[in-house]
Amino acid sequence: MPQPKNPPSSRPGASLRRPLLHACLAGLAAAAGSVLLPNYYRSEVRILSDTGHAGGGSASRTGVWAPTAPPDTPGSREDGPTVIYVDILRSRRLAEQLLLREYDYALRPWRFGRPRPARGTLLDYLGAASVDRASGPLKKLLAVQRDPKSGLLTISAETRSPELSLLVVRQAAESLRDFLVEISQAAGKSRARFTLDRLAEVRARYEAQGRAFEAFQDANRNWETSPAPNLRFRGTQLRQGLDLWRQVVANLTLNHEQALLEAQNDTQTLLLMDPGSLPVEKSRPARAFLIFTLASAVGAGSWTVRNRSAITRRIFAKEHSA
Repeated sequence: MPQPKNPPSSRPGASLRRPLLHACLAGLAAAAGSVLLPNYYRSEVRILSDTGHAGGGSASRTGVWAPTAPPDTPGSREDGPTVIYVDILRSRRLAEQLLLREYDYALRPWRFGRPRPARGTLLDYLGAASVDRASGPLKKLLAVQRDPKSGLLTISAETRSPELSLLVVRQAAESLRDFLVEISQAAGKSRARFTLDRLAEVRARYEAQGRAFEAFQDANRNWETSPAPNLRFRGTQLRQGLDLWRQVVANLTLNHEQALLEAQNDTQTLLLMDPGSLPVEKSRPARAFLIFTLASAVGAGSWTVRNRSAITRRIFAKEHSA
């Protein structure tokens, strides 16, 4: 009996039953395996850039961060304080504060399971032995993104616990604020410390001058009307010295208060547009996408293997015809 020119087994698409079966089995296996994958939750904090006006304080004059000037091109903010915020958030100093701080949160080991309370550091959560070894996983856990047009800074944290994600991202914003306050007030506090130390020295000189003048007055009660010129000169000299040191003490006190006010005025303000919220929906894994991708890959692979001879003949036929 003559054989058909194209038997069903040699034509692509002749039989899809077995590839579909393989795809369904792969999808079921992926669905069963995805149940064991824990859910991850993402929380975000958004920080605004400044309003485009220089503050005029010493912090903006020192160049620690450049205030955002009105852009030449509308919608362009390549400069601004949030540029340096990214580097600060990625610094080792803030990494240590985040990793070594203890957090109270609820952790669910698997997708189905009762949440259990947990307390520990982020270093323990990452399972790292040291801060250096945790730096890589921390960069994956804590993401920092900045929009170059608007200057909007987004800090996001993704963990297996919604509470931990929220706590970490808020702690990152708080650590950033503390760092900015410290560095912006550094110059003013340095002047305040100097004036305070100088004020203590001057006050000691003023008190010593006062004791000397008091002792002179006790010994010479009528020195102002004394016929001895040297006595009147000595009394006048002591009184003028006392008035001079009193004026210096008053000036240094004013300078100290002015330095404290300047340190407060120079404080860089962190403008939070979104302080973060407790995530309700998981961010990953995308189980439906994983199941569909694996089932499609297995089904396509099974179909390709079953029809490899026909596919090969078609490829060679196209090459010969070309």
